[in-house]
Order: sequence, then C-alpha cells, then structure tokens
Amino acid sequence: MKVARTVLRRAALGNRCRLSDPTIFSLALQDLEQHTSQGSGILCLAIVGGAIVPLFQGILADSFGIQIAFVLPLLCYGFIAYYGMKGCDAKRPVAHVPNNT
Repeated sequence: MKVARTVLRRAALGNRCRLSDPTIFSLALQDLEQHTSQGSGILCLAIVGGAIVPLFQGILADSFGIQIAFVLPLLCYGFIAYYGMKGCDAKRPVAHVPNNT
C-alpha cells in the first residue's frame, strides 16, 4: 500500500511539472521584445538540466546516501517555486531611446 501511494505522489508531481513548463516559458519570455528568440533558445538549452540533475543526484546518492541526494531536487523545486512567485517579476532594464527633438 505504501508503494502505491508513493507511485501516485510521484505521478502527481510529474503532472504538476508538465503543466508548469509552458507557464514558466511564457513568463520568462515576457517583455524580452527583440531578444525573445535568444531567450527562447536559452530556455530550450535549460532542458539539459533535466538530464544532468538526475546524474548529480545519483552521484550524491552513491557518495552520501539516497536521503541526502533528494536535497538536490528539493533545491530545484524551490527555485522553480521562487521563480513562479517572485523571480518572474524582476525589473528589466529599459532600453534607452535617444530623444531626437
């Protein structure tokens, strides 16, 4: 029974991540104007983090134990939560437009 609950929790977390990706993507690209294509490319490269973090988690698990290794995804989810609540509202610099009067 305990295993079934764990599997359901992991599935629920996976669905939450799947639904948050488009939201994070659109929040990150908001107000980039002429730099939207560069920002989009950087976000696509960030997907590699999804492949690297499990590797590092495995290294941590081998070195320090499985329970300690779960601190790494906890930090990642913490950053995602921060970005969703505060980080996406960061003040962006305003481009200086020369006054031709």
